[in-house]
Amino acid sequence: MVKPKIACYITGGWTECGYMTKFLEKINDRYDYRQRFPQKNIGKKGKARKDYKVAGTTGAALVREACGDMRRHPEVLREYSGILIEDDLDDQYFLPDGTGRDHEKIEVRKAEITAQFRSLLGREDMPVIFLYALPEIEAWFCADWENTFGAEYGGKLSEMNAYFSITFKKYVDQYVLTERFSGGNIENYGFFNGQYKKLSEELMGAFQEYSCQSEDFKSNELYNKKINGLIRNNELRYSKKVEGINMLRRLRPETVATSCGHYFARVCNGLRDLHS
Repeated sequence: MVKPKIACYITGGWTECGYMTKFLEKINDRYDYRQRFPQKNIGKKGKARKDYKVAGTTGAALVREACGDMRRHPEVLREYSGILIEDDLDDQYFLPDGTGRDHEKIEVRKAEITAQFRSLLGREDMPVIFLYALPEIEAWFCADWENTFGAEYGGKLSEMNAYFSITFKKYVDQYVLTERFSGGNIENYGFFNGQYKKLSEELMGAFQEYSCQSEDFKSNELYNKKINGLIRNNELRYSKKVEGINMLRRLRPETVATSCGHYFARVCNGLRDLHS
C-alpha cells in the first residue's frame, strides 16, 4: 500500500535535518514524510554525508525556502496530503515579562503562512502542520531524559552510566532549567533577569560546570574522578552534530508530550489524528 505523502520543511540544524522524518513516523506512521528542505545530512546507508554544510535555516528564511519549492513544483506538491514545517522558536513570541509565549501571536503567524502556502498551491483544503520546538529540540531531549542524555553515554561509561545519568540530570534540573522550568514548564525556558539563554548552549556548558561542582548527590568519588577525566578530555560532551542526532533517533514522542504540554502535545495529537 502506497502511503500518502507529507512535504516536510525542516530547520537546517545538524540534529533535525537527518532523522526528523523518522521521528514523525513514530507519531503517525500512516504517512510518507518527504523532506523537501534541506538536503539530509545522512545518506541512504545511514552514514553522514561528506562535506555537508549546515546553513542553519530557520524562521522566515525557512518559510521562504518552502514557498520557493512550491513555486517551482506546484503540480507535484498539490498532490501531497499535507505540508509540515519543523522549526525552533528560540526567543520568539515571548510575552513582555518573559514568563511564557504569546500563543495568540503564534496562531496568527501560522494562519498567515498557511494562507500563503494554500494560495501558492491552489488548494484551500491543504493541511499545514507546524511542529515548533519550544524553545529548541533540547527541551524534548530533557523531557525524555532516559532515552536521550540518560542513554547516550552508556558506551563510554559502562557501569557508571546510571550514576552519571541521575547526577547529571539533578545538576541540569537545579542549575540549567532551575525550579522555574523543570518538569512541565520546560517549553517556556529562556529568560533569566531579562536575558535570553539558549538551552542548547547551556547544556553544552553544563558538562564542564558539572565536573567542577561538588554536590551532595555526587557521592561516588571514584566515579566522579573517572567521569571528570572524560569531560576534561572532551570525551563526554553534547554536540548537535553527534549526540543530538543519536538522541533524536531514540526520542519517544509520547514521553515528550507528558512534559511539553503547552505546545508539542497539541501538535503531536493533531498529527496523530491526521487522516488523508
